[in-house]
Order: sequence, then C-alpha cells, then structure tokens
Amino acid sequence: MTSISGYSSTTTRVTGLVSGLDVDSIVESLMEAKAVPLNKLEQKKQLAEWKQDAYRQVSISLKAFADEYFNYSNTSSNMLSQSTYDQYTLTSSDDSVVGISTTSSSEAGSHTVLVSNLATAASYKSSAVTEVISADSAADFTQAAGKAFVLTIDGTEYTVDLDENITDLAGLQEAVDEAVGSGKIAISDTNGDGTGYLTIEKAAGSGIGTITLSDAESSGALETLGFSGSGNLTNYLDTSETLADIGDQLGFSFDSNGYIGLTINDVDFEFSSSMTLEEMMEEINAADAGVTMSYSSTSDSFVLAADQMGAGKTLDISETGSTFLQDVGLTDYTAGEDAAATIDGVKYTRSENSFTIDGLIYNLKAESTETQSVSLTQDTEAVLDKITSFVEDYNTLIDSLNSTISEDYDRDYQPLTDAEKDEMSENEIEAWEEKAKTGILQNDTALANLLQNLRTALYESVAGVSTHLTEIGITASSNYTDKGKLVIDADALQEAIATNPEEVASLFAQQSATYGGTTTVVNLTSEQRKVRSSEEGLAYRVYDILQDNISTYTGIDGHKGILLEKAGQEGDGSEYDNTLTSQINSYEEEIEQMLDKLADKEDYYYEKYSAMETFINQMNSQIDSLLSYLE
Repeated sequence: MTSISGYSSTTTRVTGLVSGLDVDSIVESLMEAKAVPLNKLEQKKQLAEWKQDAYRQVSISLKAFADEYFNYSNTSSNMLSQSTYDQYTLTSSDDSVVGISTTSSSEAGSHTVLVSNLATAASYKSSAVTEVISADSAADFTQAAGKAFVLTIDGTEYTVDLDENITDLAGLQEAVDEAVGSGKIAISDTNGDGTGYLTIEKAAGSGIGTITLSDAESSGALETLGFSGSGNLTNYLDTSETLADIGDQLGFSFDSNGYIGLTINDVDFEFSSSMTLEEMMEEINAADAGVTMSYSSTSDSFVLAADQMGAGKTLDISETGSTFLQDVGLTDYTAGEDAAATIDGVKYTRSENSFTIDGLIYNLKAESTETQSVSLTQDTEAVLDKITSFVEDYNTLIDSLNSTISEDYDRDYQPLTDAEKDEMSENEIEAWEEKAKTGILQNDTALANLLQNLRTALYESVAGVSTHLTEIGITASSNYTDKGKLVIDADALQEAIATNPEEVASLFAQQSATYGGTTTVVNLTSEQRKVRSSEEGLAYRVYDILQDNISTYTGIDGHKGILLEKAGQEGDGSEYDNTLTSQINSYEEEIEQMLDKLADKEDYYYEKYSAMETFINQMNSQIDSLLSYLE
C-alpha cells in the first residue's frame, strides 16, 4: 500500500536551517492526515483483489467437480452417461476365442457361442523378395585371414573373426556359428563345391529376421570374401531407397515413360522411378482405393490387403507396362472370408469379427470346435460406488460453499498500510491478512443462489421417471448445520440399483427430450430452461447450474458464467474482462490521480516553509544591520 514516499517530490529541499524547525517531520505529519483517503482507496483495491481471488477459487472448485462428473472424456465417472449406471461383470469361458463388451442396451444374461470361422480381408502376399545376400566375386580365404566382419541380426551386432585356419566354406560356417550361435545363419556358394560366390541367408527354421553385413573397423574382410560393397549387404529392402534402386535389386522394370502403373479397385496410380518405396506405399494407403500396402523387413515380404474384411470382391489390382507386381511376387491372392458364429443356437454370418447382437458386442478372436459360454452379471457394487463417490464429492463441495458464505467477516481487520507492515513481523503480517480475508464472501448472493438452486434441482421430480431421490435411499441430512448435504442409505440404494436399474439411470442421466445435450444450455431462454430442467435427470440439472456460474461460452444473453462475469478465470478471455477487474482498474486510476494531488500538496507545504525560511532570513539580516548601527 502506498506510503508518503510514494508521492513525494524528487526536488532537493534544504529546510529548517534558519528557523531551526524540523520541517520534514512537520510536513510528514501534515501529509499523513492528507493520505488517509489514499490508504482507504488502497484498502478498497486490496479487498477487491482478495474478493476476486476468492471467487476464482470457488470457480476452480466448481470446475474440478464438473470435470470429474460431467465430462464425457472421463468415462469412469461421467454421471451424464447412461453407461455409468449399466455396469456388468463380463465373463467368457475362453477369452482367447471370444470376448464380449456392452452397449447402452445390454442386459444381464448368459449366452453360448461357437466360432466356426473368422473374417479375413482379401490380400495379395509375396514371399521373401531379397532372399539371400550374395557376393559378386569368389572368396579369397588366404587374404581374409586376420580380418573380421560384423553380422547384425535383428539389431544385435556380432563380430566374426577370421583366422588362418579358415580356409574354406566349412571353416567360415564354423566361425559364424561360433560368433552368433549355431542354426541361425546358413552360408553356401553358387557352385556348391566351395569355389563359387558366397551366399548368406537365414537358416531354415531359425526364426530370425533381418541380416546386415559390414566390415569390422574397415578391415576389408568383406571384400576378400567377395562382397565388394557394390552389391546389397542386407536381406531386406531399404524403403527409403528409390524405386529405381530397388528395381535394380529386384529386377522389375518400368514402363516406357519410367513409371510403375497400377490400377487398384478402379483407382489409377503412377509412380516414377525417382520416388521412394516408402512414398509409393504412403500414396497408395492414403488414396480412396480401400487398400493398405506394407513391407515387412523381418519377413522381407509385401502385403497388399483390402481395408474391408469379408467375402466378396474387395480387392482388384492390375499393372500396365511395368513389372512391379510380378517381380516382387505380389501374385499370391487370398480371398476374404466372412465371420461365422452360432450364438444361442442361431447362426450369424458377418463381414467383421466384431458385431452386435441384441445389445451385446461379440469380439471373435479364434476359431474353435468347442462351444463357449459368455455371461453378463449386473455389477451393483460398481454402480453403488460411482453414485456414492458423486454424492460424497457433492457434499464436500456444498460444505465448502456453505463455509465460504457463512464465515464471519471482521471489519476490524482491514488491509495493512505499508507503514503498518513496517511495524510488524512477516508472521504477524501473514496472520493478519489471513484474518482479513476470512469471510470476504460472507452472505454472497451469487453463491447463496447457487446453493439454493442445487438443493431445489435435486428434489424436483423428473418427467417420465417414477422414482425419486428419497426412494432410492438418498435424503437430505436432518442436521440443520449440514445445510443441504446428502445422506446415503447404502442398502436401500444398492437394492434400487439391483431391482430397477433403468429408473435409477434415468433419474440421474435422462436427457431432455426437447433441449438435450450439454452444449445447448447456455443458448436457451429462461422459458426453455424450465422445460429442459423439468425433463432432464438430476446429474444434468447439477451440470446446468454449474454452467450458469462457470461457463466460458458466451450465452444467448451475451454473458458467460456468473462467477466469470464477476471475477474472471485465468486463461480465459474473462480474466481481464470482468466486474472486479474493472473495479480494480478504476481504483488504480483514482490512486494515481490522488498520488499526483498529494505530491502537489507536499510541494505546496515545502514551498510555504521555504518562503518562511527566506522571510526569517531576511528579518535576521535586517536586525543584524540595525544592531550594527547601535554599536
């Protein structure tokens, strides 16, 4: 809070030299009296800031409650969703064969399922396209002695040392087996007698995927074994290479214009030789051809599969001018198949492996000759826990709001001036300000209306719903000091959930038939709101009331939530556009004006005392002059 020094002039003053008066102290005393209105204005500004903070804290509490219980992204506790009240324990005799999940229309019960066929998508698949790593000249084992090379298998590096004892193909195979383990890598030559060009590939049944050859610290081992480096040193394709380079490797040709021309499900494609394989696949997958093309480096193979599963013509592909499909081996066609399952004795054929029958979603996972049993058992405990958590957190919110408006406000504890703070310790200041903030929203009308609206909303009947909150074991506390808090009879509530789950769900989560949804509430007139409120469940009513106070959307009346209009919310446009911020800005303008006036007043006092000093000095000079004549 501004002190005298906050408005003092910066002019250098020399005072009291002649009169002997402590002019600074006199002026300071005079200014302290003049500063009383300034201090009061500073206190008003501080109170407005504290009140703004208090409102914002309430808004934060309301928003946290709304985010927890009225947010569709929070599926575990959204009280607006019917599924919150439809909780089931799901079981399957073999979940690896068939799984189940619920919809809003699911009902408890048991079912039998026989999965005779799974749905598949039509596809073209190739076998391994690079197959082996081949040398381009004969090995010179004498020159290779003392060198080493690296075999990288599925990302793990193994160093193969070549000593003078390795003189033939068998010795090289033994060295590789020692380095990487036997049964992984098979080495042969093109002549079959050890005199041809070496080839390296996965051993049959090894289960390994990618293989890469490289020299160990540039030893030159690969060149002595016939791998000059100009050939391919991997057993898989690098999809970042151009189609031209991959064409050289696999042997496919382009059309006369240098393109690969494909037609897939009546969609035409042209891929230039300068395009990478990765870019080619991305273009196919992003188009409207309804297919996905992929290449696996592990299996070194291509797959072109229809996006739509099931039987029927879902994949049609042809090539014009180029030989890509033929030379990469994308010619092995497998037709799509429909899923077939017998559920409760009735056979169902579907194009997908997941489908809904009588409100229950069946997820087929594997074919089986055994009939599976699945069941849904109502989980009343889960629903009870959700409603109980909602009520408990509602009570906590109500208790906090009641405390906020019922706290006594002590007007003897006003914001401290800077002078008062100078006389106090930090702990004393903190204790004082805590007391000064207490009860700052005592009897606040907006919060009192919020509490009253919440109490009313919970006890008015819901159109079309025969039950009432009190009939499912939730009543208002009989203790007057609880002021609207709710009490749960757990046994009665659990019985209501078990015997009449639809009514319990509707009591809380029924949407208004006339004005449904969550985003419409701020755009309704008062008459429309009455209709909506009468038709909707209790959770929706509480949601609406909270939005009346904390909505960040501008409603039909041109305003946001009541509390945001009063105090704003950080991160929202209302942060600087609200009633209290305008009031604080107004106080700041008045304070600046008053500081200017006080500075002028202080200068006025000093000027008067300076004039007095000058006059006294003149008088003293005249007296001295007269006295000199008398001597």
